[in-house]
Amino acid sequence: MDMSPTASGKRRQTFFSLEETTNQDAALEKKKASVMTSLHERCLGGRPASKFLQECRKQTMDDALLGFENPSERMGGTFGITDVPKQIAQATEHEEEDPHKLGELPSTAICGNDITASCFYVVGELSKNAGVYSPICTLLSSLTLYCFRSVYGEVVTALPLNGGIYNLLLNSSTKQTASVAACLTILSYTATGVVSSVSAADYLKCSPMFAGIESVPTAICILGFFAACMLMGMQESSAVASALFVFHLSVFFVLGTFSVIFLQDAGLGQLYDNFSWEGQPPFWNSIFFGFSSAMLGVSGFETSANFVEEQKPGVFPKTLRNMWVSVSIINVVLPSLAVAVLPLGDLTGEKSAFALAYLAERVAGPLLRDVVAIDALLVLAGSVLTSYVGVVGLFQRMAGDRCLPEFFSETNSWRNTPHYTILVFFAVCSSMCIMLDGDITLLAAIYSISFLLVMGLFAFCGLWLKINRPTLPREINTHPAFFVCGLLLVGCAFTAVLLLHPEMLTYFYIYYGITTTMVMLTFARVSIFTAFLRLLSHSKVVRFVIQWFVDKTEAKRWAHQKLKNLQDQGVVYFSKRASMNQINRALQYIEQNEEARWVKVIHCYTDEDQIPERLEEYCQILDCVYPRLKVDCILVHGEFSPAMVQYISKRILVKVNCMFINCPKIDFKHPLDRMGGVRVILNSDKPDPFERGGAAAPFPFAPAPLSPMSPYSQLPPLSPTSEGGYAQMTTECEEGKLFEEEDLQSNPTSLANRHHFSQN
Repeated sequence: MDMSPTASGKRRQTFFSLEETTNQDAALEKKKASVMTSLHERCLGGRPASKFLQECRKQTMDDALLGFENPSERMGGTFGITDVPKQIAQATEHEEEDPHKLGELPSTAICGNDITASCFYVVGELSKNAGVYSPICTLLSSLTLYCFRSVYGEVVTALPLNGGIYNLLLNSSTKQTASVAACLTILSYTATGVVSSVSAADYLKCSPMFAGIESVPTAICILGFFAACMLMGMQESSAVASALFVFHLSVFFVLGTFSVIFLQDAGLGQLYDNFSWEGQPPFWNSIFFGFSSAMLGVSGFETSANFVEEQKPGVFPKTLRNMWVSVSIINVVLPSLAVAVLPLGDLTGEKSAFALAYLAERVAGPLLRDVVAIDALLVLAGSVLTSYVGVVGLFQRMAGDRCLPEFFSETNSWRNTPHYTILVFFAVCSSMCIMLDGDITLLAAIYSISFLLVMGLFAFCGLWLKINRPTLPREINTHPAFFVCGLLLVGCAFTAVLLLHPEMLTYFYIYYGITTTMVMLTFARVSIFTAFLRLLSHSKVVRFVIQWFVDKTEAKRWAHQKLKNLQDQGVVYFSKRASMNQINRALQYIEQNEEARWVKVIHCYTDEDQIPERLEEYCQILDCVYPRLKVDCILVHGEFSPAMVQYISKRILVKVNCMFINCPKIDFKHPLDRMGGVRVILNSDKPDPFERGGAAAPFPFAPAPLSPMSPYSQLPPLSPTSEGGYAQMTTECEEGKLFEEEDLQSNPTSLANRHHFSQN
C-alpha cells in the first residue's frame, strides 16, 4: 500500500490509502483492535480526549442495535477530495442547452392529446348529469382550470423536476407522505389507461364494420398491444405526437364547422325540444353534478408537469396556457353543439359512449363518423401509451428513491426495458377493466376520484410550499386566492362524484390500498427483517417451520445481509456552513425517512480559509449522538455546482437523488432542474452564532493525494476539545503520531476497515 508522509505547519501527518483487507492474518486481529481503541481515545498529538467525547464514543461503540458486523466500522471519519478536475472545481464548464429538449409545439402536443382526448367520453357523461345546462358546467371547469394554470405555474417552476405531486411533496414534506400521494398518481395513470382503452373500443364499435366486437376484450387487447410495444422499447415520439395533435384539432374543427352549417339549415328546433326533455334534472342539481363530469374533461392537465425536465426553458408556462385555451374552446363548443343537434334521449342512452361519432354522423354522414372514430382510436390509444410511459417513469423514480422495491427498476437484457413494471401495470389495468365490466360511467367515476384528489393536493401543497419553503426561487408568484379558489372548486367536484357514485369508493380503496401497502412494505423492510431475526432467535415454532425449507443458519445470514445492504447505502447532505442545528435536523430527517445509515456530510470550498471552523467537530459529536448513523465529514475542493454534484456522485457512488440540500435562496446561481435531482429537505440555514462573525478558521492541513484504491483521502481526526470548555475548538495540536512506524509497516492495512467505503 502506498503511504506518503507530509508535513503541514507544526504537525507531521501520516496519510494512508483506504483499501480492503483481503487476507488478514489472525494473529494481527488483537493488535488491530487495540489500535482501533486508541484511535477513538487519543488525538494525533497524543493528547487524551475529553471525558465527554470518550463517554459518547464508548456508548456508541457499545450500542447493541447498530446492525453492523464490526461496531468499530460504525464510527465516522473526516475525509478530503482535492484532485477535482479544474473545470469542475472552478465551475468553468458551461452547460449548453440540450438540442433534444422539447419546444412549445411538441410539448403542447404530448399533453394536449391527453387532455383534449377527454372530450370523447365526457360529452355523453356530461349530458346525463347536466342535460341542456352542459355548457354552463364546462365554463365552470374552464374557470377552475384557469386557477390551476397559475397554481401549476408557480409550483412546477419553483421545483422544475419530473414527478408532479410526488416531486412536490418529496421536496417539501416527508418521503412517506410523498410516496402515499404518488399512489394517487399511479391510480390516476391506471384509470387513464383503462378509460382510454374502453372508450377507444366503444368508438371502434360505432363503425358498422366492427359493430359486433365486445368492449372489454377489445380494451384488454389495446392494453396488451401497448404493453408489448413498451417491452420492445417503444417511447412517445414528439414528432408523431405533434402530427397527431394537428390532425386531432383539424378533425374537431371540421366537426364543429359541419355542426354549425347543420344548425343554419335545420334551425334550433331540437334545442327547444331538449329544454322540455323529461329526464332533465333540476337546475342546481344539473350544475353541481354536471360540474363533476365537466372536470373529467380537463383530466390530463397535470401531464406537462410530469416531463418538465425534457422541455426547453420557458416552455412549461406556455403549455399550460395552450392547454387551457384549447380545452376551454373544445369542451364548451362541442357539448353545446351536441345539445343543439342531438336529442338528449339518444345522447344519454346507448350512444353516449360514442357521442361525438354520433354527432358527426348526424351532421355530415358516415364518412365524417368514420373519420371521428379513427381520430378517437388514435388519440385515445396515445393516451394509453402516455399512461404506460408515465407510470414506468414514476415507478423508476420511486424505486431510485427507495420508495418501491428495487425490482421495479430492473431492466431486461433484451431491450433494456423495465419489464416488471410494465407487466404489473398491464395486469392491474386489465383487472380493473374486468371488475367494472367496461362500464365507462363507473370507470370515469374512479378516474375522477383519483384525478381530483391529485389536483386538490397540488393546490394544498402549493400553499404549503409557500409557507414551508419561502426562500425557494419562483419564476411565477401566484396569489394565494388562486390556490384557495381552485381547492374549493375541486372539493365541490369531488363531493359531487362521491354523492353520485358512492359504491365506487370500494373499488378505489381496493386499488389504492394495494398500491399503498406495497409502498409501506418497502419502508418497513428494516423492521420486517429485524422482526424475522427475533422470531428466528426466540420462537421454536418459527425455527421448526424454517428448517423445512432452508437451513436456519442460512436464513439468519440472509436476513443479516439484507439488513446490512439496506443500512450500508449512502446518502449525502451538502452543508454550506458549520451549523449544528441544521446538520442535526438533516440527520433527523434521514433517520426518519431513509433506510440508509451512512451519512456523508459534504462541504465544498474554494479556499482553505473558507472551511467552517467547527464543521468537523460537529460531525464527530453528532456521530456519537446518533448511534444508528455513521456520519462522515467530507471536504471537497471546488465550487458547489451541478457539475460538482455529478462528479461527487460518481466518485463516492451515491446517486444524485440520494443527495440532500437546504432550500435555495433567491440569489442561488444554479436552477434546481440543473442540479440533477438533489432533494430539498430543510429551509435555508442561518449562520452559527459560535462562528466568529461568520468567518472561517484557517485550515492547518491539506488532504493528501488520492490513491486509485480510495474514492477520497483520509484526514486526521480533529483534536478533541478540553473538558473545561469543549465549545471552543483547539485549532492546533502539538507534534505527535498516533501510530508507531513499526505498526504501520508490519500491518499497513490494519486500519483500513474503519473507513473502508464499499465500491458496490
